[in-house]
Amino acid sequence: MTAQTDRMGEANAKSAAWDLIGSLFWESGRTTAKPSDEEIGLFLDGVAAGARCTVVGASTKDLVEKLLERGAEVTVLDFSTRMCDDLRAALPPGSCQVLRHDITRPAPEGLRATQDFVLNDRLVNRFGADEAQAGVTGMLDLLAPGGQLRASVKLGLYPMDERMIAAGRERGTLAEFYQPEAKVIDFAAAGEVLTDALLPHGAISPDLLLQWYRGRGREKRFDHQDVIALVSGAAVDGRALRLVSSTEFGQAPQTRMYTAEAVADGRDV
Repeated sequence: MTAQTDRMGEANAKSAAWDLIGSLFWESGRTTAKPSDEEIGLFLDGVAAGARCTVVGASTKDLVEKLLERGAEVTVLDFSTRMCDDLRAALPPGSCQVLRHDITRPAPEGLRATQDFVLNDRLVNRFGADEAQAGVTGMLDLLAPGGQLRASVKLGLYPMDERMIAAGRERGTLAEFYQPEAKVIDFAAAGEVLTDALLPHGAISPDLLLQWYRGRGREKRFDHQDVIALVSGAAVDGRALRLVSSTEFGQAPQTRMYTAEAVADGRDV
């Protein structure tokens, strides 16, 4: 197994927020924030021993463990130093490679165009529109020709978003933190609305949750057509993505698994 190292560089602006949470996300956070058995089954479909798999997001510890049980060759990428450190500590030594890397940037040189599967759970929901497009392109950069990107995406607003929007509308402050046409919510600009609308995340303290959300900043809420546009907009080094399927989850309302394949880019350059 390749030695565990960090790909260092300028930190993503959201990384400090995730440095606050670390392993609390999977140890103390609410169980509904983790992929269900149904989702994990879709992520694992067709993954055999020796398959080269990258999981983007160190918070998805359960999925990483299931991949290792299958004998996959696993790499985990995350832009948070603490998330990476805590995941390494939680897994058997040398079981997989965990790298600090911002997926909105080009893939690490040794991983480019090598992976059979790139997997992530609701990752694009943590990004703004431009970040999400860069992130999907960064994931394509990892895929070998014919490799698959599998991404679960929550469509529409989260319950806490709805609480914030209702409170902002009532107080006349909605325009300060929500852009309805762009479907962008800015937690850093929400002020007391965020405090009052905060929903529990398992046993993580409210003060820590507030810091976490404020550090997450701007996030876009996607519909199905937005996700299709992300897939069709990705292109790197003569490769593009072709959507294979989108599957609704019975256990997670308004959430779908999108599967796309790396193919030759037939667009004019």
